[in-house]
Amino acid sequence: MIPPRKPGDEPFRLAALHALPLLDTIAEPDFDAIVQIGQTLFDIPTCLVTLVDAERQWFKARIGLEAFETPRSVSFCGHAILQEDVFVILDASQDERFHDNPLVTGPPFIRFYAGAPIMLPSGYTIGTVCILGPEPRSSFDDGERGRLAQLAKLALTAITVRALRQDLDVSRSLAERCEAAMQAVPDPLALLNAHGELTFFNDAFAAICPSWPDPGIELTTALGLPEEAWSTEAMLKSGRRDMQLPMEAVTLAIYRDGDGFVVAPAQT
Repeated sequence: MIPPRKPGDEPFRLAALHALPLLDTIAEPDFDAIVQIGQTLFDIPTCLVTLVDAERQWFKARIGLEAFETPRSVSFCGHAILQEDVFVILDASQDERFHDNPLVTGPPFIRFYAGAPIMLPSGYTIGTVCILGPEPRSSFDDGERGRLAQLAKLALTAITVRALRQDLDVSRSLAERCEAAMQAVPDPLALLNAHGELTFFNDAFAAICPSWPDPGIELTTALGLPEEAWSTEAMLKSGRRDMQLPMEAVTLAIYRDGDGFVVAPAQT
């Protein structure tokens, strides 16, 4: 048996893998669908979405195999991630790299293997979509290789979508915490977009408006002020403007903040 060597960029490859994060996570439908398609498409017992970690290969999705992971030292996928193209072994029992491999001489008694690398946009290959079976094959043609490569691209898409969902969840959580913090402020506070329309306001701000404002309403309407009370063009130049509310002894300041504005009590 010839164990797979580790690529020259191994520390960076592992950092890219661990940053996702995917290892040791629960089964997810997007990945399970890939192995189900692979099993049917290639009429083969086992299809896996494999992630190659430092000393193990872990299966994000699997069908036809009970194990969650195997040592990297005996893995076929450890060899596959070193290739740019689909890695194929037609009969592992006749291949010097695998003929005495415990996964060949014992369960699952691999004879045929094909693995398509999953390469991140950064260029690091983190794993494979692979198929394997106990019967050798005489060939695995270009069309089959292309279809397996497409499944690897589908796995990359699932990984990308998963990461975007996680980023969205983090952003939503941060926004919710920010809104909760602003609601806890006893002073009136509001956020405006670049057109002077309300995007957020706390209860204290709502209390000083003639009527409960809706997000999207212009500030001058919400506060019962004439349109000339302030202008976004003037604010774009000055960065701050104070307003005396007609119904309350409150002076609010409008501060430029990035692409929008913040309304808060004026600091004297």
